[in-house]
Amino acid sequence: MKFFKPTILILGLILLTNPSSYSCTVIAVGKNASADGSVIISHTDTGPDSRIFFVPGKSFKKGEMAPIFWGIQDADRPLNDDGKILGYLPQVEQTYGYFHSAYSHMNEYQLGIAESTTNQRKELICTMENGKQIMTIEQAMIFALQRYKKAREAVQFIGDLCTTYGFLPSSGDGSEALVIADTEEAWVFEVFGVGPGWTPESKKPGAIWAAQRLSDDHATMIPNWSIIKEINPKDKANFMVSANYMQ
Repeated sequence: MKFFKPTILILGLILLTNPSSYSCTVIAVGKNASADGSVIISHTDTGPDSRIFFVPGKSFKKGEMAPIFWGIQDADRPLNDDGKILGYLPQVEQTYGYFHSAYSHMNEYQLGIAESTTNQRKELICTMENGKQIMTIEQAMIFALQRYKKAREAVQFIGDLCTTYGFLPSSGDGSEALVIADTEEAWVFEVFGVGPGWTPESKKPGAIWAAQRLSDDHATMIPNWSIIKEINPKDKANFMVSANYMQ
């Protein structure tokens, strides 16, 4: 099966250790830093739902809408029950197959995503009660895996989802960090909230985000901590940002 080729490796080790402390660590290795030229990413997610199953690609009619869920991480739900529907976005006519879990991590074209929750300033925190943000990071990951083959395109897509529909924290009140990778490159993506009171009608971005390309000869680790430091938005080969990234 093509998604098991050694070009890219995902280790989805979801460890149920201390349920009161959901620690998630990401490791990423560029293709020139690995022994065999592979791009490597891994994550350990100590979260509630460790069930992993494959969701095949599907065909949809033009104009159909895809639900946006709250509850993808809930282990008490039956498989294929992703919880409460918060809204909808336009569906694509063909989705790709992917491995589903609390944080879904790879599709049939070897696009991989690893996740680690981080911290954000108190004024950036929002909930379903004080804002209209509806896009959790785990839902954005699924949409990207269903639609994209290349990391760079998936980064921009996830960023656009968060700014358009509003980033909604789902692992406590934290911000989120991802590593998004394909067979050639890996990107570090970080997203933060915009605080209470946001509405899509405001036309303002519903998230603050930035992404940095991992150099091919580098490796990195995200231990529940923001690691992107200096940003150069003019260097479009290595950085992507939201319009409000300096907020």
